[in-house]
Amino acid sequence: MASELHQTQVDLDGLLEVLGRNLYSTPAVAIRELIQNAHDACVRSRLETGRDGDFSIRIQADSHRNQIVITDNGSGLTYEEVLKYLATIGSGYTRVLRDSSHNEDMVGYFGLGFLSAYVVAEKVEVWTTSYQTPEQTWYFSTAGGKKFAISATAPAQVGTTVKLHLREEFYHLAESDLLQGLIERYCCLLRVPIFLNNDDVQVNNLVAPWRLDAATSELQRKKRRLEFAAIFEGAFEPLCAIPIPENNPWSLKGLLWVQDRGGYATSDYRNISVFVRSMFITGECRELLPLWAGFAGGVVESVALSPTASREDIQKNERFYEIRDFLAETLIEGLRTIAANESSVWRRILSRHNQTLLGAALSDDRLFEVMQNDLKIPTTIGDVTLPAYLKQSGGVIYIRNEDKNSQEELLFRAQMKPLVSGYLYAASGFCQKYAHWNHLKAHILGSGDGETKLFTEETVDKAIHDKLAALLLRKNEALSCARFEPAHVPLLVIHDQDVALKKRIERDEADKRIGSAALSLARLHTQAISAEIERRLYVNLNSPLIAAMIDGTQEAAGHLAVAVRAYMESLTHQVDDSDSNFSDELKRFSDALLAITKGE
Repeated sequence: MASELHQTQVDLDGLLEVLGRNLYSTPAVAIRELIQNAHDACVRSRLETGRDGDFSIRIQADSHRNQIVITDNGSGLTYEEVLKYLATIGSGYTRVLRDSSHNEDMVGYFGLGFLSAYVVAEKVEVWTTSYQTPEQTWYFSTAGGKKFAISATAPAQVGTTVKLHLREEFYHLAESDLLQGLIERYCCLLRVPIFLNNDDVQVNNLVAPWRLDAATSELQRKKRRLEFAAIFEGAFEPLCAIPIPENNPWSLKGLLWVQDRGGYATSDYRNISVFVRSMFITGECRELLPLWAGFAGGVVESVALSPTASREDIQKNERFYEIRDFLAETLIEGLRTIAANESSVWRRILSRHNQTLLGAALSDDRLFEVMQNDLKIPTTIGDVTLPAYLKQSGGVIYIRNEDKNSQEELLFRAQMKPLVSGYLYAASGFCQKYAHWNHLKAHILGSGDGETKLFTEETVDKAIHDKLAALLLRKNEALSCARFEPAHVPLLVIHDQDVALKKRIERDEADKRIGSAALSLARLHTQAISAEIERRLYVNLNSPLIAAMIDGTQEAAGHLAVAVRAYMESLTHQVDDSDSNFSDELKRFSDALLAITKGE
């Protein structure tokens, strides 16, 4: 059978149901779409007739009749345009005019805006008079959008009036306060003035800082930026504002700001509002800011950003990522400028966002350069800057990467030296980067390298070594002799973190709690590690207690060894420590002391 060519069929009822009910996330968008259409009609009139200066959009809210009326004095529609654009889904004159005139003032593009009226209204009425046929007014009506009627009606002024007879579930849209809020949110930057309920005060009277008159002083601009930022920053007050340079390839305008504080629930409070051709699209486009900028917010306006069909989000295309990178550069340079020129503001930024800025400094060398000596790191003596830390640590950075008591920390406390809490956000990475930049030493405790820097092993007679090993060692341990201060710390039990990691990987693999890719990477790190030695005992030859063990009888040295080991273990015992029980350690300590006092 020969192939046949058929026309694709469209189920209009199904299409209207899918688009009308599912295209928009909230029925309030319908008001935005109809205002957008009215705005574009005004821009069209200006482009095609040369008329300028007296355009407006007027909205009437009637909560008693459950109606909303939107009127503009723009271009209006001819009979043919009503059929071609108003009554045809996906067909819009705005797109045609923009493409032909290369004018970017018009907002619409997809030809779907009027469809939103069918979502909220059980009946829609339209009166429209085109500037091309000012003597003729057309009346269009539809219930649900599946069928419509069009007829000539009494002449009216050039422009268009749309009346929505709201569905019962959307009666609340006719409340004046709600409508005012929607206009202020979605249309605050539209240049065509919007008026509500015969009020002569323009609702969308917000002036963006990048639209201020050229004669505005820099002091006034700074003040206006902060006021503008406060409107869009929902969680916090803006601490300072950074204008976006306008000489960019995307016609991008706007500003970024630093919030005055953070929160406890998360460190990521990025928020950025996006306007495309002066119409608000979304306030949840945090992806335009870098991950490290959890303290920043912003407002941007650009014709280069492409909205989705519902105009409630931005398409993640190549220009989106170019603009994202540009905003990151703007934020970085803005922070550097503040650091150099506004010391009081910079100090407030550092004090409010110290932890988040540690991560930011790791992400960009330019930020690290200006912040490395000012940011504070968490240590066992509190939060201090690295220059202050180094004065107390002897010029070396010591880092512990586990959030648990350890014998290394015990030694540092005994020596009155600070220890960096490297397990907290970005602290370890920041310290290691600082050491690299400034040619310093950074030692991570619990690693083989860290231990060799803490302890210098000393060779002793084999008999002494064997005696101490027999007295002090437990399962899977090795003994090293060393000398360190203070002498009243007799020994330290150091857990090998690499061995602990290997054991965790083996447990996770057995429990299927680790992905194959992560498992492969982890194995590369741990495959050469022997799990036989899990802890290393460093015996302090400077300690009088160790000397007493070496010189004492086997029985006396045995009691002393049990007491010392149990005491040291109890000082850093962990609740989840599977190798020892706190009560058992205390009992060993008590029994050993009792035996010593009895002279056994």
